[in-house]
Amino acid sequence: MPDNEANAEVEDKVLPVRKKIDTTISKDAIDVVHRLRGKPKTDQNKKCPCIIVRFIGRKNRNNIYSTRKKLKSAEFDDPRIDRVFINENLTSRKKHLLAQANQKRKDLRWKYLWTNNGRIHLRKNENDAVTTIQTEDDLHRIK
Repeated sequence: MPDNEANAEVEDKVLPVRKKIDTTISKDAIDVVHRLRGKPKTDQNKKCPCIIVRFIGRKNRNNIYSTRKKLKSAEFDDPRIDRVFINENLTSRKKHLLAQANQKRKDLRWKYLWTNNGRIHLRKNENDAVTTIQTEDDLHRIK
């Protein structure tokens, strides 16, 4: 992907993802699309910088975010696309807390960790109650 890739070209790369998750979000629901700056690529097989998408309205964003599980089994025509992830854009504080929660999840062998509307959630197994993490103290209480 060229460094001077136009935002319209980046937006065209987002459209196949929308189709794979069967969402009804139209192109008009997208406000801005652009790539994050990445390190200069010396090899064609290296990962491309992430794409940030800002939606018009929270309802559109939540629609995409709630259907992202369908991407686990999605296959794309472009051989350079191995997997696609849809993640929330968290604050640096929340990212740090998420990393700590992920380490705690691994240490305790819990199965699930996710974010939703900026909140961090953990679950031991499929049938267990969801634990919401808002502070580091919440992490220390988990056993």
